[in-house]
Amino acid sequence: MTGTRPGTGQATFSPGFGHVDDATLARLAGIGTAAAWSVLVRAGITRPVFVGVTPLSDPGTLPLVGRARTLRYLPVREDLLSHLRAPGAANPQRALFEAVGPGDVVVIDAGGNVTAGGLGDILATRLKARGVAGIVTDGCVRDAPFIRRMGLAVFTRAVHPGANTSALLPFEYDAPIQCGGVTVFPGDAILGDEDGVIVIPAALAARVADEAFEQERLEGFLRQAVENGETLPEAYPPGPRVRAAYEAWRAAQDSREA
Repeated sequence: MTGTRPGTGQATFSPGFGHVDDATLARLAGIGTAAAWSVLVRAGITRPVFVGVTPLSDPGTLPLVGRARTLRYLPVREDLLSHLRAPGAANPQRALFEAVGPGDVVVIDAGGNVTAGGLGDILATRLKARGVAGIVTDGCVRDAPFIRRMGLAVFTRAVHPGANTSALLPFEYDAPIQCGGVTVFPGDAILGDEDGVIVIPAALAARVADEAFEQERLEGFLRQAVENGETLPEAYPPGPRVRAAYEAWRAAQDSREA
């Protein structure tokens, strides 16, 4: 149980871990997951949404934006608990939680296990002290009343009062994982809001930030047009007349911002 992948049975390819710069993360913070999803689908990423994972914390902590730092649990096996405890602070969970920092999102692969909490209030408090952007797990957290109010963006499948060692064994960190049915590599961008949470491959983050911004601007214009009485056949998708009106409006906006 270390921070690296076992040496046998690895895939023969090595795509590497990407890195999303701070400026791109700041731009992603200005868009919603719905628009980002649309861009990803156009780019060929058709299943970027963490299934069954919803925000636990107050909406005021959202959006969640950051770079993935990953932790994988296995179902507990009692004969392995001594191996978990033997490394002390070097066990994968503790090692990761002391290594993360600002801009990181701790993404936990619990295999969908909802029979114990993957972490509780003290570990979550340490992550907040380390400056992480948030936590995403396809399992549970415990001490939910505290975590819900601690001012940190947390997405989870469920809550459970049990400690993680009653059902889960931390196995490795900073390696590719699955969470909520999607593959996550360390360094991928994570974006979460009240619609849910998605993974954005690092190589696509800048494209998503650019195209989703433009899509949200268009959709805001169309929403206003419909509120003003425009019909759906003309406005959604926009017909030539509404499209021309949008282009004129966008040019005026861009001129004012220049």
